[in-house]
Amino acid sequence: MPQPDVDNVIRKKLKQSVSQLDKAEAVLSHLVSDISPSLRITKTIAVPNLTAFQDLCRCLGTTDPAAITGLCLCSDQLSDPKTPWDVSSDVLMELENWWKRRVAGAGPDSHMTPVLYKTLIARFCGPATTVTVPCTSPPRLCVKTLGQAVFLTGQCYTAQITLFPEQVDLLNNAPQRLFIAGPPGTGKTVMLLLVGTEWLRRRIQVNIVCTGRWSRVACRMVHHLLLHTINTQQIAVPLPGLLKLHQYDFSDGKDVEKAVSDLSQMATEGSLYVIADEVASEQSSDYYFKEFCEKLLARVSNLHLWAATCYHGNAPAGWQTESLTRPLRSPPVIVREIEQDWAITRSKEVQAYSERGVPDHTDGPPVTQLTHRGQDHSGHVIGECITCGREVASLLNSLHIGVQAPNTSATGVPTKGSTPPPTLQWRDVLLHSSGVGDKSAVVMAMRNAGIPVQVMKEDDHEDVAIARSDVV
Repeated sequence: MPQPDVDNVIRKKLKQSVSQLDKAEAVLSHLVSDISPSLRITKTIAVPNLTAFQDLCRCLGTTDPAAITGLCLCSDQLSDPKTPWDVSSDVLMELENWWKRRVAGAGPDSHMTPVLYKTLIARFCGPATTVTVPCTSPPRLCVKTLGQAVFLTGQCYTAQITLFPEQVDLLNNAPQRLFIAGPPGTGKTVMLLLVGTEWLRRRIQVNIVCTGRWSRVACRMVHHLLLHTINTQQIAVPLPGLLKLHQYDFSDGKDVEKAVSDLSQMATEGSLYVIADEVASEQSSDYYFKEFCEKLLARVSNLHLWAATCYHGNAPAGWQTESLTRPLRSPPVIVREIEQDWAITRSKEVQAYSERGVPDHTDGPPVTQLTHRGQDHSGHVIGECITCGREVASLLNSLHIGVQAPNTSATGVPTKGSTPPPTLQWRDVLLHSSGVGDKSAVVMAMRNAGIPVQVMKEDDHEDVAIARSDVV
């Protein structure tokens, strides 16, 4: 370039440098104003490709234009640009002299202390360096409390479920009559929901059969979820009465004939489609379910019936049986608790879990154990112990259930437009104990601690199944 053009470019770049430095000084003064409003700020410019320049007095804080060269760091004070890694002793000395003259020459700042220096470093490594970065997918939530960890663990295992190959094969082969057994959380109900959804998509009437008190909540939940499927876009133009819920009690066998009669009358052209979840409360009660299946098949030749239970070994004769033992809906920390149950370890009525075979989402938050034992505990059962009630209430309150935390960034600064941290609801909590009533000590203690508690009655199965009320 001709020299006049070179000079113009230099002037333009220096003008930009001055503007940048002035803005930087204003920002720096503002950021530290609450810590030290009078802190001295010194500006300088490093121009490694130039040897001389002028008229920077105002920006660099000098009245002598001849001093500008000494205030700036220039190329002749640095290593050869062709070999910048070759730092000679002369270059080190030049740099040291410049540092003393430009940075240390003004002497110590009375406002600057070692504590203030560390505070400034923390300031610029924290909020001042926080930026908003656009993402192609929603940002991950920051888990800060045990309650949030519990919530997100549940989401990991229920919000989106990936089936195992053996489950996909079952759905693809779709046997007419299938008996599914396996320990809790292995996907038995999931299979019933998926086959029921497929039948509904084909505009086939689905009958959900509840075989006893032990299965009412499970069957209510299946009914609720399939009803939701009908009411969404998955089922186009649903027919009235496409989904039926039948409640019987097979505990003593009296309802078996009624169930067979009711359902056989609902068969269409010799075909009937039935789902039954938790068909037995224990292995011995499978007898009446087997009787029901045999009599129903004698009346309905084209019977499609999928049933599930935790108890294995009592499938109706001639049925295809499938054991699901790989944990699907429970984290390892819960599986380890369940597999200690007497029905798995001693009576063997429930099969043991097998290895999952694929990595888990998380091990899950640790299990907290509260023991009905000690000087302040009273009564033979937990329901009679006010101390147990207080301990349970304290644990639930520590999870911050129902308390919505504000949206915050990684540094704890409130933000707008981001997803709020997850929050547990009271409806997410189930307290299971025998012999508990509205006036039980454990219930009263929890209510006194501000926890909404509802004791489940005979008519509350649906409320519990679909978590309609926000109560424990």
